[in-house]
Amino acid sequence: MNGKETIITKIERIVMMDSKNKRIKQMLTNFLMIFVPGLLIVTIFAGIFININIENGKNIIKIRQLNNSEIVGVNVNSIFEDIKSDGNIILNSSEIRAYVGNMTDANVQNELKRIFSNMMTNKKIYDSIRFIGVDGYEKVRVNEVENGTTAVADSELEYKGDQTYFQEGIKLNPGEIYISPMDLSMKSGVVETPLKPLMRLVLPVFNDKNERQGILVLNYLAKNMLDQIENDSKSNMDMKILLLNNEGYYLLSENSDKDFSFMYGDQQRISFSQENPEIWQAILNKGSGYYDDGRDLYFYTPIYPLKGYQNLHWVLVGAVPLDVLGVFTNEDNRTIVLIAVLLILVLCIISVIVSWLLLIRKEARSREKITDGIFKNAKEGIMIMDADMQIVYVNKAFSTITGYSEGEALGKKPIDLKTAKTLREIYSKIWETVNEEGNWKGEITDQRKDGTTYPKYISISKMFDRKSNTLSNFLEVFEDLTSVRITEEAINKIKHYDEATGLPTQVLFEMKVREYIKQIDRMAVVVLQVTNFNTLYDNLGKKSGALLINEVSRRIQTFLSATDLLGILHKDQFIMARINSNDKLEMGHLMNKMITYIREPIEIDTEKVYLNVSIGIAVFQDDSADLEKLIEYANIAKNYALQTGDNTYVFYEKEIRENYLNNLKLETELRSALENNELSLNYQPQVQVGSRAIIASEALLRWHNKNLGQVSPGDFIPVAERTNLIIPIGNWVLEEAIRQNQKWQQLTNEPLGVAVNLSPVQFKKSDLPKIIKELLEKYQMPAELLEVEITEGILVENMVGTGSQLEQIKALGVKVAIDDFGTGYSSLKYLQNLNFDKLKIDREFIKDYPENDSGSIAKTILNLAAQLELHVIAEGVETHEQFLFLKENNCHEIQGYYFSKPLSVKDFEILITEQNQVD
Repeated sequence: MNGKETIITKIERIVMMDSKNKRIKQMLTNFLMIFVPGLLIVTIFAGIFININIENGKNIIKIRQLNNSEIVGVNVNSIFEDIKSDGNIILNSSEIRAYVGNMTDANVQNELKRIFSNMMTNKKIYDSIRFIGVDGYEKVRVNEVENGTTAVADSELEYKGDQTYFQEGIKLNPGEIYISPMDLSMKSGVVETPLKPLMRLVLPVFNDKNERQGILVLNYLAKNMLDQIENDSKSNMDMKILLLNNEGYYLLSENSDKDFSFMYGDQQRISFSQENPEIWQAILNKGSGYYDDGRDLYFYTPIYPLKGYQNLHWVLVGAVPLDVLGVFTNEDNRTIVLIAVLLILVLCIISVIVSWLLLIRKEARSREKITDGIFKNAKEGIMIMDADMQIVYVNKAFSTITGYSEGEALGKKPIDLKTAKTLREIYSKIWETVNEEGNWKGEITDQRKDGTTYPKYISISKMFDRKSNTLSNFLEVFEDLTSVRITEEAINKIKHYDEATGLPTQVLFEMKVREYIKQIDRMAVVVLQVTNFNTLYDNLGKKSGALLINEVSRRIQTFLSATDLLGILHKDQFIMARINSNDKLEMGHLMNKMITYIREPIEIDTEKVYLNVSIGIAVFQDDSADLEKLIEYANIAKNYALQTGDNTYVFYEKEIRENYLNNLKLETELRSALENNELSLNYQPQVQVGSRAIIASEALLRWHNKNLGQVSPGDFIPVAERTNLIIPIGNWVLEEAIRQNQKWQQLTNEPLGVAVNLSPVQFKKSDLPKIIKELLEKYQMPAELLEVEITEGILVENMVGTGSQLEQIKALGVKVAIDDFGTGYSSLKYLQNLNFDKLKIDREFIKDYPENDSGSIAKTILNLAAQLELHVIAEGVETHEQFLFLKENNCHEIQGYYFSKPLSVKDFEILITEQNQVD
């Protein structure tokens, strides 16, 4: 018995073992069928994504290399534009003109050395500045030394006629330049230490007869440019930056021992072209492009010192090692590999599980458990109903979303959970569709148990028995869209509303206005720009800038009706739609009020800030019925308002576009007016009332352009102030007036004053006291003979800052006058607080006397000046009656056509010479 049981037991074991082996074999077969394709797919996709990432990485590197080269190119151009400008400043200076006219005069030579020294001291980028005569010998040289500059003694001046830069420079025509290749400074044939990279910018020098006198040579310390290139490239990943000359030698590299090797006889073989011949050949063939040698990605491009200057260039090379994009060195690639490994691991596990489930009968029950788990843990609500539409199953998400527990829902129909009549009607229609078509999906607003509503996406479908194909269940799956809607609203707010002000952006503004246009036939579009916002923003910071723009928004809205629309175009530009309004007179009154209110001071951190605004208006139907055109026209009108004078409004007219373009042309021509010697000064005599003697003149700026002809100061001065060109022009006016006046002092041996008008921009953006002091010292003119004229508006805008500069100017001995007194703010505050020398009565208070003006305002100003013990001059005096009136009321000086119109230098010189002879 026991033996028999042993045999049976052994047979059972064999059978069980065989069954187990079959199951293992089948499981292995199933596993391979599942796992191998999955493994191939994961591997292929991982390889694809890695290659895509590598190519994307290379593209990013290329973009950064290109951006870096563009930055370097712009900065190099800027450096050499500045050097060229410095050379032109010296060439156009009176000192070098005087020197080439009289090279033997020691005083003239000293003046030339002084301007060389000033240029080097101010810029600190030059090793020396030299004037070399046509014979090749240095005539004047100023060198940089440790504590400043020094003029080289005549005995130490050298012969440079054998130098390439001299031989090239002496052939230049007027306006041409020559730039020498970059090399190292040498002394006695030996490279100077520490190393000093140099470049020489050469400009030809001609006298007034266009006779060649020599060349001007600026020795530029090229280390500044090399440092700039290096700094521009520091933030670009691990990129190595190389600068090569046109022969392939290093000028800038990671190994400084290789730099400028062509300067050393024993290192001539150290060059990029010999170390990397294939790359260098690509550079020679293409000039600009990329080169991938498998180890590094190179970008190369020529760099020219100046646009249009083709006689010299360098090659900028940026190299990024490609190992940063390797599979195990690049973080993204490592992530892809890690994900692939995890996916393979997951795939392996799933394959094992699925293979096992395929072999055992429990697979069905396991799948049911998995399905049930998915239902329970799904974020979507799931509801299953039987064929009679009674609920038989709900998951956890259903209860979370609706508020109904499983017990409250089971056994009921879905419509029983809807209390609102409208919602029950909607559900009835949905179920009609489901019964007819078998399914329905869409978005509705549902109601929770507590009565609150929420948006949801719902999908309902019929389920049929597999065997009998009869209806067995209904399945409803729905998703709560509340968070999606919140996200959409946030995105919509970012897209359609300005973050700082909360105002509609241009997109939303246009959408709203288009809706209005369908209903109205009267409307005006207004564009308003705070023109000095950027300056205030830079000075006060982001927080204060936000406060300013919000205050402007608030002030604008005080003038808008309930139907009007307000939006924002840019951080400093607003756009308005004035609904049911096209009355230009009414709009004009409104704009004046708005400008006045906006210009009232805003207090930021105890400091009062004043805003400037320009406004453009386009009228619906009159100008265009197209909204985009209206906005474009309002912008043109706004820009025209800014061109013609700030703090005003302009209605769009067809002529404005032409005027706007004319102003742009005027601005373009004005930018080269100084360089082209198109500016000049006229001088109008200022006469002492009692003696009728000329005691001073007012310098008046004139501009004659070859394309525009004679341009009125009223046209070009506002443009110069708006573009900051008034700073170099104003400095030129000061110097020219002082220089000419000093010349007249020497001619007549009589004290003669000169008055110069100063712009508000000069006070804001230049150091006027320093400039005036240097000019007075340069021309040795007594300070009391210079008078600066300012308008009242300068003081009102910035009394503290302007007042401080005026005190410094007066401390030099210069006189200060208030120009156009009575036409501006006429505040006694600044008359009391600031020490002025003179009031200038504007011609508006004189021109109509005695026919249409009793002269009462002029008398009032004269009496006020007498009480304040101020000198008074009246301008615009044209008749004998006006002269007698001013004389009787104790006016000290006059200026106007009654005595003389503004005169050229030559005519004014004749006038004062004749007066001197009579005296």
